[in-house]
Amino acid sequence: MTTSAGIDYFARSVRDRLFVRQAEGRQRLGAEIEVLPLLAESGLPCPLEPREDEGRNALSLVRAHGADLGWRERRSSKGAPYFELPNGSTLTFEPGGQLELCTPPTESVSRLVREARATMLGLHRAAADSGIHLASVGIDPLNEIDAVPLQLHSARYERMTRYFDSIGPSGVRMMRQTAATQVSLDPGPDPAARWRLLADLTPYLTAMFANSARYAGQETGYRSFRARCWRLLDSSRTGIPHPALPACEAYTQFALDAVDMMRTTENGAYRAFGDWAADGQWTDVEWEDHLSTLFPEVRPRGYLEVRSIDALAPEVFAAPLVLLAGLIYDAAAARDARHLVPVGDEEMLNRAARCGLHDPQIGSVAADLVVIGSRGARALGDNMVSGPELEEAQQFFGDFTLRRRSPADGR
Repeated sequence: MTTSAGIDYFARSVRDRLFVRQAEGRQRLGAEIEVLPLLAESGLPCPLEPREDEGRNALSLVRAHGADLGWRERRSSKGAPYFELPNGSTLTFEPGGQLELCTPPTESVSRLVREARATMLGLHRAAADSGIHLASVGIDPLNEIDAVPLQLHSARYERMTRYFDSIGPSGVRMMRQTAATQVSLDPGPDPAARWRLLADLTPYLTAMFANSARYAGQETGYRSFRARCWRLLDSSRTGIPHPALPACEAYTQFALDAVDMMRTTENGAYRAFGDWAADGQWTDVEWEDHLSTLFPEVRPRGYLEVRSIDALAPEVFAAPLVLLAGLIYDAAAARDARHLVPVGDEEMLNRAARCGLHDPQIGSVAADLVVIGSRGARALGDNMVSGPELEEAQQFFGDFTLRRRSPADGR
């Protein structure tokens, strides 16, 4: 067991690094929007870089499209290509070749929606002209994992692959075949309470925006098979950490219990980080690296990253952003949401993945959250959520949520 002094250190680290208190009134959002590049004719995964047997590739597509738009190509410290956009966004690549648009934080949901949509629609059009389909879905609907090799070869991804290969297929599917719409929010003056509310909202977000019913050419029986893969991936580092505990204590215990995927014992066995720590075998750098390999439904990172939403088409970007802004940043809406939603847990996440809004309890609460969140978004004012984006969100909720349907069900 880790000593009490060691636990105190890790608890302070979680509180001071991850659950960072913030002055009242700062209300920004950011988004990470992912797509899966597939070759239009065959449906096979599009290579990230040029390959002898296939001329089309995602890197050349982005270079050509961004050349006249002022996109600047860069290389990360690990050698991975990425692009800086004039508006402060970045376009990066994920381990399976997925494209990810990462927006800067902004106080205007409407500006975020408009700029992200314009960027992604332009990229979709350029890809289509090149014979590449950018699939805005939660998981590759056509291919098995064997068709998608690891396309970024950093030490981190190689180690993650070895670890996930040791426990089943869901980890490498997550790395190489899934796409999400992640939303980041400011933590506010009480980040622990905000994190816990967001965590308890995640089963409803999973169900409302489920968009991955098909995998490898077949119906899966799940509204979000991406969410199902997360449930099967590694319970030591996913889900809603210790629902009954206070937030910082819960996350500290979660992090210590999680397997350290970056190292093994001499005989090749993996251990929980807390077991390494109990033997004094850890450094602050190793702790930081370990924290970056945890994937709960809401990840505290100095801001709060909501990870439960499947990739969505650009036309409906407004819905999750307007809803979360309204539920979290309007104080009255946040109180009403807190009174409405029960404590979220693994069983609820499983129901949301399998049934979506067809689950009676989840569907009913989701409809109530739409009412509360919409009211909250209006109260935030036009500077944050203007009329067109509010109307777009309402259109989505009317077409889907209030009819107990998600994008996986169709209109």
